[in-house]
Amino acid sequence: MNIGLAGWAIVGRFRAKENALKMVDFPRVAKEEFGIERIELNSPFLASRDKDYLQAIVKAAKDAGVIMEGMAVDGTGDLSLLDGAKRAESVANAMAFFDVSEKLGLKYFRVNTGGRANGPPEMMEACIDSFRQLCREGEKRGIKIATENHGGLSTDPKMMVKLVLGVNSPAMATLPDFGNFPEDIILSGMAQIMPWAVGVHVKWTRRDKDRNVAPGKRDVPALVKIAKQAGFNGTLFIEDGGPVNDHMGVLEMKGALLAALNSSLV
Repeated sequence: MNIGLAGWAIVGRFRAKENALKMVDFPRVAKEEFGIERIELNSPFLASRDKDYLQAIVKAAKDAGVIMEGMAVDGTGDLSLLDGAKRAESVANAMAFFDVSEKLGLKYFRVNTGGRANGPPEMMEACIDSFRQLCREGEKRGIKIATENHGGLSTDPKMMVKLVLGVNSPAMATLPDFGNFPEDIILSGMAQIMPWAVGVHVKWTRRDKDRNVAPGKRDVPALVKIAKQAGFNGTLFIEDGGPVNDHMGVLEMKGALLAALNSSLV
Protein backbone atom coordinates (compact mmCIF):
# COMPACT_ATOMS: atom_id res chain seq x y z
CA MET A 1 0.00 0.00 0.00
CA ASN A 2 0.98 3.60 -0.60
CA ILE A 3 0.39 6.75 1.44
CA GLY A 4 -1.19 9.73 -0.29
CA LEU A 5 -2.52 13.17 0.54
CA ALA A 6 -6.09 14.23 -0.17
CA GLY A 7 -6.63 17.92 -0.76
CA TRP A 8 -9.27 17.95 1.97
CA ALA A 9 -6.58 17.34 4.60
CA ILE A 10 -5.43 20.92 4.07
CA VAL A 11 -8.82 22.39 3.17
CA GLY A 12 -8.18 25.49 5.27
CA ARG A 13 -5.34 26.46 2.96
CA PHE A 14 -7.51 26.21 -0.15
CA ARG A 15 -10.24 28.28 1.54
CA ALA A 16 -7.99 30.90 3.12
CA LYS A 17 -9.17 34.48 2.57
CA GLU A 18 -5.62 35.61 1.89
CA ASN A 19 -2.94 33.76 -0.07
CA ALA A 20 -5.17 30.74 -0.62
CA LEU A 21 -3.44 27.62 -1.89
CA LYS A 22 -3.94 27.11 -5.61
CA MET A 23 -4.51 23.66 -7.05
CA VAL A 24 -1.51 24.08 -9.32
CA ASP A 25 0.67 24.35 -6.20
CA PHE A 26 -0.85 21.36 -4.40
CA PRO A 27 1.50 18.72 -5.90
CA ARG A 28 4.57 20.69 -4.84
CA VAL A 29 3.24 21.16 -1.30
CA ALA A 30 2.49 17.43 -1.00
CA LYS A 31 6.01 16.52 -2.05
CA GLU A 32 8.10 19.26 -0.44
CA GLU A 33 6.23 19.74 2.85
CA PHE A 34 5.00 16.23 3.53
CA GLY A 35 7.20 13.96 1.45
CA ILE A 36 4.09 12.45 -0.19
CA GLU A 37 4.07 11.56 -3.89
CA ARG A 38 0.44 10.61 -4.49
CA ILE A 39 -2.49 12.98 -4.23
CA GLU A 40 -6.26 13.13 -4.54
CA LEU A 41 -7.86 16.31 -5.84
CA ASN A 42 -11.15 17.94 -4.82
CA SER A 43 -13.49 19.45 -7.40
CA PRO A 44 -14.39 22.58 -5.33
CA PHE A 45 -10.73 23.65 -5.43
CA LEU A 46 -10.55 23.65 -9.25
CA ALA A 47 -10.54 27.24 -10.49
CA SER A 48 -11.58 26.14 -13.98
CA ARG A 49 -12.27 23.14 -16.17
CA ASP A 50 -10.54 24.68 -19.17
CA LYS A 51 -8.01 22.54 -20.98
CA ASP A 52 -5.09 24.93 -20.45
CA TYR A 53 -5.75 25.18 -16.72
CA LEU A 54 -5.97 21.41 -16.33
CA GLN A 55 -2.81 20.93 -18.38
CA ALA A 56 -1.03 23.35 -16.04
CA ILE A 57 -1.98 21.12 -13.09
CA VAL A 58 -0.73 18.05 -14.96
CA LYS A 59 2.58 19.78 -15.63
CA ALA A 60 2.88 20.89 -12.01
CA ALA A 61 2.37 17.31 -10.82
CA LYS A 62 4.92 15.99 -13.32
CA ASP A 63 7.46 18.64 -12.32
CA ALA A 64 6.98 17.77 -8.65
CA GLY A 65 7.22 14.02 -9.28
CA VAL A 66 3.72 13.48 -7.93
CA ILE A 67 1.01 11.09 -9.17
CA MET A 68 -2.58 12.35 -9.26
CA GLU A 69 -4.78 9.32 -8.70
CA GLY A 70 -8.32 10.57 -8.34
CA MET A 71 -10.71 13.33 -7.38
CA ALA A 72 -13.50 13.72 -4.85
CA VAL A 73 -16.34 15.44 -6.70
CA ASP A 74 -19.05 17.39 -4.89
CA GLY A 75 -22.02 19.47 -5.92
CA THR A 76 -23.27 17.37 -8.83
CA GLY A 77 -26.71 16.72 -7.36
CA ASP A 78 -28.64 13.75 -5.98
CA LEU A 79 -28.19 10.47 -7.87
CA SER A 80 -31.02 8.81 -5.93
CA LEU A 81 -33.85 11.21 -6.77
CA LEU A 82 -37.19 9.67 -7.66
CA ASP A 83 -37.87 12.59 -10.00
CA GLY A 84 -36.48 11.24 -13.27
CA ALA A 85 -35.84 14.61 -14.92
CA LYS A 86 -34.00 16.06 -11.93
CA ARG A 87 -31.98 12.86 -11.48
CA ALA A 88 -30.99 13.01 -15.16
CA GLU A 89 -29.54 16.47 -14.47
CA SER A 90 -27.50 15.03 -11.60
CA VAL A 91 -26.19 12.23 -13.81
CA ALA A 92 -25.25 14.74 -16.51
CA ASN A 93 -23.44 16.91 -13.95
CA ALA A 94 -21.44 13.89 -12.82
CA MET A 95 -20.76 12.80 -16.41
CA ALA A 96 -19.00 16.11 -17.04
CA PHE A 97 -16.17 15.00 -14.78
CA PHE A 98 -15.11 12.25 -17.16
CA ASP A 99 -13.62 14.89 -19.44
CA VAL A 100 -11.95 16.61 -16.46
CA SER A 101 -10.58 13.33 -15.11
CA GLU A 102 -9.36 12.25 -18.52
CA LYS A 103 -7.48 15.51 -19.07
CA LEU A 104 -5.89 15.20 -15.62
CA GLY A 105 -5.00 11.53 -16.16
CA LEU A 106 -6.98 10.32 -13.15
CA LYS A 107 -7.97 6.71 -12.64
CA TYR A 108 -11.16 7.48 -10.69
CA PHE A 109 -13.47 10.15 -9.40
CA ARG A 110 -15.91 9.98 -6.52
CA VAL A 111 -19.51 11.14 -6.55
CA ASN A 112 -22.03 10.93 -3.71
CA THR A 113 -25.07 8.68 -3.69
CA GLY A 114 -27.57 11.19 -2.36
CA GLY A 115 -30.83 9.73 -1.09
CA ARG A 116 -31.24 8.42 2.41
CA ALA A 117 -30.50 5.06 4.02
CA ASN A 118 -34.10 4.60 5.24
CA GLY A 119 -35.67 5.58 1.93
CA PRO A 120 -38.07 3.45 -0.14
CA PRO A 121 -36.72 0.63 -2.34
CA GLU A 122 -37.29 2.82 -5.40
CA MET A 123 -34.60 5.18 -4.13
CA MET A 124 -31.98 2.45 -4.23
CA GLU A 125 -33.20 1.39 -7.66
CA ALA A 126 -32.78 4.97 -8.88
CA CYS A 127 -29.28 5.16 -7.42
CA ILE A 128 -28.28 1.89 -9.08
CA ASP A 129 -29.58 3.16 -12.42
CA SER A 130 -27.60 6.41 -12.07
CA PHE A 131 -24.36 4.62 -11.30
CA ARG A 132 -24.95 2.13 -14.12
CA GLN A 133 -25.12 5.03 -16.55
CA LEU A 134 -21.90 6.49 -15.14
CA CYS A 135 -20.15 3.14 -15.15
CA ARG A 136 -21.02 2.47 -18.79
CA GLU A 137 -19.12 5.65 -19.64
CA GLY A 138 -16.41 4.72 -17.16
CA GLU A 139 -15.85 1.38 -18.88
CA LYS A 140 -15.38 3.18 -22.21
CA ARG A 141 -12.94 5.69 -20.73
CA GLY A 142 -11.02 3.41 -18.40
CA ILE A 143 -12.01 5.57 -15.42
CA LYS A 144 -13.63 4.15 -12.29
CA ILE A 145 -16.58 5.71 -10.48
CA ALA A 146 -16.23 5.55 -6.73
CA THR A 147 -18.82 6.04 -4.06
CA GLU A 148 -17.82 6.90 -0.51
CA ASN A 149 -19.54 6.40 2.83
CA HIS A 150 -20.47 10.07 2.73
CA GLY A 151 -24.06 10.53 3.80
CA GLY A 152 -27.36 9.60 2.18
CA LEU A 153 -27.74 5.98 1.13
CA SER A 154 -24.06 5.40 1.80
CA THR A 155 -24.52 6.03 5.53
CA ASP A 156 -25.32 2.31 5.76
CA PRO A 157 -22.55 -0.07 4.60
CA LYS A 158 -25.12 -2.69 3.64
CA MET A 159 -26.70 -0.20 1.25
CA MET A 160 -23.29 0.50 -0.28
CA VAL A 161 -22.73 -3.20 -0.89
CA LYS A 162 -26.19 -3.48 -2.41
CA LEU A 163 -25.38 -0.57 -4.71
CA VAL A 164 -22.06 -2.02 -5.91
CA LEU A 165 -23.55 -5.46 -6.51
CA GLY A 166 -26.59 -3.97 -8.21
CA VAL A 167 -24.50 -1.89 -10.63
CA ASN A 168 -22.31 -4.92 -11.37
CA SER A 169 -19.64 -3.12 -13.38
CA PRO A 170 -15.82 -3.28 -13.35
CA ALA A 171 -15.91 0.53 -13.34
CA MET A 172 -17.77 0.65 -10.02
CA ALA A 173 -15.66 1.14 -6.90
CA THR A 174 -15.81 2.27 -3.30
CA LEU A 175 -13.76 4.90 -1.49
CA PRO A 176 -13.92 3.78 2.15
CA ASP A 177 -13.49 6.59 4.68
CA PHE A 178 -12.06 5.80 8.10
CA GLY A 179 -14.07 8.58 9.72
CA ASN A 180 -17.51 8.76 8.12
CA PHE A 181 -19.30 5.76 9.62
CA PRO A 182 -20.61 6.09 13.19
CA GLU A 183 -18.10 4.86 15.76
CA ASP A 184 -20.12 1.77 16.66
CA ILE A 185 -19.94 0.34 13.11
CA ILE A 186 -16.65 1.79 11.87
CA LEU A 187 -14.74 -1.50 11.81
CA SER A 188 -17.54 -3.72 10.52
CA GLY A 189 -18.60 -1.09 8.00
CA MET A 190 -15.12 -0.65 6.60
CA ALA A 191 -14.71 -4.41 6.26
CA GLN A 192 -17.92 -4.63 4.23
CA ILE A 193 -17.00 -2.01 1.64
CA MET A 194 -13.23 -2.51 1.45
CA PRO A 195 -13.26 -5.32 -1.17
CA TRP A 196 -14.15 -2.81 -3.93
CA ALA A 197 -11.87 0.02 -2.78
CA VAL A 198 -10.03 2.10 -5.39
CA GLY A 199 -8.58 4.27 -2.63
CA VAL A 200 -9.06 4.86 1.09
CA HIS A 201 -9.57 8.05 3.12
CA VAL A 202 -7.82 8.18 6.48
CA LYS A 203 -8.96 10.44 9.32
CA TRP A 204 -8.24 11.04 12.99
CA THR A 205 -11.83 12.12 13.59
CA ARG A 206 -14.89 9.89 13.86
CA ARG A 207 -18.65 10.37 13.91
CA ASP A 208 -20.82 9.61 16.93
CA LYS A 209 -24.26 8.00 16.74
CA ASP A 210 -25.83 11.37 15.89
CA ARG A 211 -23.32 12.00 13.07
CA ASN A 212 -21.49 14.68 15.06
CA VAL A 213 -17.71 14.84 14.87
CA ALA A 214 -16.19 13.12 17.88
CA PRO A 215 -12.59 12.59 18.97
CA GLY A 216 -11.23 9.62 17.06
CA LYS A 217 -9.80 6.53 18.59
CA ARG A 218 -6.34 6.06 17.19
CA ASP A 219 -7.24 2.71 15.72
CA VAL A 220 -5.17 3.09 12.55
CA PRO A 221 -3.59 -0.39 12.95
CA ALA A 222 -7.01 -2.05 13.11
CA LEU A 223 -8.18 -0.26 10.00
CA VAL A 224 -4.96 -0.93 8.07
CA LYS A 225 -5.40 -4.59 8.99
CA ILE A 226 -8.89 -4.55 7.44
CA ALA A 227 -7.42 -3.11 4.23
CA LYS A 228 -4.73 -5.79 4.17
CA GLN A 229 -7.21 -8.59 4.79
CA ALA A 230 -9.35 -7.35 1.90
CA GLY A 231 -6.34 -7.49 -0.41
CA PHE A 232 -6.27 -3.72 -0.88
CA ASN A 233 -2.98 -2.61 -2.40
CA GLY A 234 -3.76 0.97 -3.38
CA THR A 235 -3.29 4.32 -1.69
CA LEU A 236 -4.30 5.37 1.80
CA PHE A 237 -5.07 9.07 1.42
CA ILE A 238 -4.67 11.21 4.52
CA GLU A 239 -7.83 13.35 4.48
CA ASP A 240 -7.71 14.94 7.91
CA GLY A 241 -5.07 17.36 9.11
CA GLY A 242 -6.42 17.35 12.64
CA PRO A 243 -8.21 20.11 14.58
CA VAL A 244 -5.22 22.35 15.35
CA ASN A 245 -2.35 22.28 12.85
CA ASP A 246 -2.68 20.55 9.50
CA HIS A 247 1.09 20.37 9.04
CA MET A 248 1.60 18.37 12.22
CA GLY A 249 -1.67 16.49 11.82
CA VAL A 250 -0.76 15.17 8.38
CA LEU A 251 2.76 14.24 9.46
CA GLU A 252 1.49 12.45 12.59
CA MET A 253 -1.01 10.47 10.52
CA LYS A 254 1.70 9.64 8.01
CA GLY A 255 3.82 8.31 10.86
CA ALA A 256 0.94 6.26 12.24
CA LEU A 257 0.27 4.76 8.81
CA LEU A 258 3.93 3.91 8.24
CA ALA A 259 4.08 2.22 11.63
CA ALA A 260 0.98 0.15 10.90
CA LEU A 261 2.08 -0.78 7.39
CA ASN A 262 5.50 -1.87 8.59
CA SER A 263 4.30 -3.75 11.66
CA SER A 264 4.37 -7.52 11.64
CA LEU A 265 1.44 -7.43 14.10
CA VAL A 266 -0.99 -5.80 11.66
